[in-house]
Amino acid sequence: MRRFKGSLLPSLYLLLAATCDSAFAQTEQEEPSSAVETAAIDAESLRVTIADPFIELHTGPGAGYPIFYVIDRGAEVRVLRRKTDWFKIVTGDGKTGWASRSQMRQTLLPSGEKFNIAELDQQDFARRNWVLGVTGGEFESAPVFTLFTAYSFSENLAAELHFGQSVGRRSSATFLKANAVMQPLPDLKYSPYMTLGLGRIKVSPSATLISTRDDSNEFAQFGIGVQRYISRSFLFRLEFNEYIIFSANSTRNDNEDVNEWKFGFAVFF
Repeated sequence: MRRFKGSLLPSLYLLLAATCDSAFAQTEQEEPSSAVETAAIDAESLRVTIADPFIELHTGPGAGYPIFYVIDRGAEVRVLRRKTDWFKIVTGDGKTGWASRSQMRQTLLPSGEKFNIAELDQQDFARRNWVLGVTGGEFESAPVFTLFTAYSFSENLAAELHFGQSVGRRSSATFLKANAVMQPLPDLKYSPYMTLGLGRIKVSPSATLISTRDDSNEFAQFGIGVQRYISRSFLFRLEFNEYIIFSANSTRNDNEDVNEWKFGFAVFF
């Protein structure tokens, strides 16, 4: 088992380096115009008319981005692209921003019909930016629950931040970790991924034990998993992780290996 782990960790680091090089090369090659064409509504861009009293334009594809402009009823806009539940549009006077799906549903096509917006699909999942989720499972035979958020730099590379809590009969543990996530085959129905991370864990023994001193240590983590797009903006994931918890005592090598498996759900946008 140790021989397997000794070869797996360097392999994952090599895969991370290759994925990063691919992602950065892809980013450097993409021009703003080609990015729009790739996710365009159609070749000439769709034109719609505002039917609501007004539509709010955000600086980015999310409610957290500030509103910088308001388009009044009757104005015609061009729809450039879609990103999950947000649409990038440009007004007649050149203002470009993002409008929500709920507001765009009330716009009218040149024929007078309502703009028919398709539901999210696998391609929207591949183009996601942010993910929020929750998982549960076992952390060295103790129940564990984790909240996490992720940001995707490309279809193949993302960064995640996890906060976890494990409660056992003899002790409880709280940990915070940052992960790099490599997804080499994002278009598969069941898409595999690999993770590399660093973090810190705090272990609190049960009050019934003789020693009740808390112990806090850094750790490294690597793992494998699979995630599947379900419907709308939801996904399912299942993963296995191996933690190497470094000893705070520099006089002896007593690092601890801990296994974790978990599954959960997340929403992307």
